[in-house]
Amino acid sequence: MKQKVYLVYVLIEYSAESITDAHYVFSTLEKAREKMKFEIEEARENFNMEYGSFGIDTPNCQEWCNDCGQGYTVGVEELAVL
Repeated sequence: MKQKVYLVYVLIEYSAESITDAHYVFSTLEKAREKMKFEIEEARENFNMEYGSFGIDTPNCQEWCNDCGQGYTVGVEELAVL
């Protein structure tokens, strides 16, 4: 049986020149989703949420952007360790 890990990915686009990209690995889906929730809350502090919309909003991924191209994508991927 292959071991699984959960990757939390974070992409925040403030502008074309200012992008934050981060990745975190967790041993359980529960821990990964807690980190995902935390990262979404932090990302939202950078934007006025009234002037944009969600492109994706599922338990494992949330993507939000505004008309200026600013936004964030935060999600969880399940990976099998080789």
